[in-house]
Amino acid sequence: MAAFRFLAWLLVSIAVALLGADAVSSLEQHEPVIRTTGEILSLIGINGAGMVQNSPGGVAKALQTVLQLPLWAILGLIGVVLTLVFRPME
Repeated sequence: MAAFRFLAWLLVSIAVALLGADAVSSLEQHEPVIRTTGEILSLIGINGAGMVQNSPGGVAKALQTVLQLPLWAILGLIGVVLTLVFRPME
């Protein structure tokens, strides 16, 4: 259980770091900057558009939706849910 709690807090901390990076970019450019999951994946060398094109119909639509969301929102939501599920019980 401790490993899952650590993973949950790690996901939350990565989400906060990504949100902070978007905030710093917004301050630098004087306009809101929100990087999507597709943009972040392309930065690390994963072709999200290629995954969408090679997926079947329903999966492609779901992947397209996920790739358009900010990565900090996805990781933050997963991290918070895992934190609640694996919280220490008294």
